[in-house]
Amino acid sequence: MPRPISWLTRLHEIRRAVALSVRSHYERKDIESLFHVQPRTAQLLLEMLPTTAIGRSRLVERQVLADFLDRIHKADDPSAELDLIRAQGGGVSRKKFRTLVRRDVEPLQVDSLPANIEFIPGQMSVSFRTIEDLAQSMYSLARAIETDGDELARRYEVQEIADDGSPNRSEFEAMLQELFNLEATRSRGATPLPHPTAS
Repeated sequence: MPRPISWLTRLHEIRRAVALSVRSHYERKDIESLFHVQPRTAQLLLEMLPTTAIGRSRLVERQVLADFLDRIHKADDPSAELDLIRAQGGGVSRKKFRTLVRRDVEPLQVDSLPANIEFIPGQMSVSFRTIEDLAQSMYSLARAIETDGDELARRYEVQEIADDGSPNRSEFEAMLQELFNLEATRSRGATPLPHPTAS
């Protein structure tokens, strides 16, 4: 006899939540929360579906999850259908990662970014071994921008140089003019040179 599905009584609620979600992908802990299951059960669910490998994690696309839920919903025997899906296996997709960033990302502070991401003002470098490592780093960066973007900007945006009307620049130009005037008057009685342009 097929095993009972603990979350089957909540299938309508789960399908609705997935349909209305703004996220593009789900990871294991998202499955735990959505299905109200333990980590092992959530992992088994992920292993049934085509997933994208990001570092050591697996993510399932929202549409793939929605199709899976629809299939269970339409099945005459949901438990048997689940066993069939499990037997078929999910596999790992190497689909492009451009849709991985989601609007409801978990908070990540600037100081918690991976060590392979390095900043200097106006520049960032990322070291990685595989494309999955790179994708995970970019995902972490997106989370940090969403969570702590103001701090990232404060630390690493290139600051504009003060414009020509600033007091500090005016004082600097006045000093240059005075030095040029002194040099001119010492050189065979020459008249003061025109106002120099500060570089």
